[in-house]
Amino acid sequence: MTPSQKPGKTTQKWAPFTYIGRQTTFITNLFKKADRRITLRTNNILQKLLMPKPQTLDKYRRSGAYKLTCPDCNKAYVGQTGRSFTQRFKEHKNAFRSNRNTSNYAKHALEHSHPSGPIHETIQISQYQGKGAHLNTIERYFIYKEFSNNNHLNGEFNITPNKIFDALLKLH
Repeated sequence: MTPSQKPGKTTQKWAPFTYIGRQTTFITNLFKKADRRITLRTNNILQKLLMPKPQTLDKYRRSGAYKLTCPDCNKAYVGQTGRSFTQRFKEHKNAFRSNRNTSNYAKHALEHSHPSGPIHETIQISQYQGKGAHLNTIERYFIYKEFSNNNHLNGEFNITPNKIFDALLKLH
């Protein structure tokens, strides 16, 4: 028993909820029936309300699927990253500068004496997405799209016929 508790008094158990509307009321009523005290909070904290919001986030700070296009021949490498696009682009750029065979995009540029352009001219963000199975599928789709146009720099070992991708490509 803590010093603030009185003898014979039980400790109340609390359940905190973020209020999002009528659904919260329904759920909290269930907890009240289970002898839990409810405390509601909100997402509208003072800091969020008073701090200026950035006009636009740097699109290269996010993660997802991307396409690197060769400035000379327009061949494309499709990739994904769970880190920032900027960081991943720097890795491709370093492979080009150091003549390492760690990037199909850099390998193509070096073998054909093509330049490697700056990020804003070279990378196109295909879709923003966090790392995981969903991103893997998105990357496969965009690789398949470039492969179907005979325009890809990715290895052909991971490209297999896909009727779903074919149907999606016919729609666009």
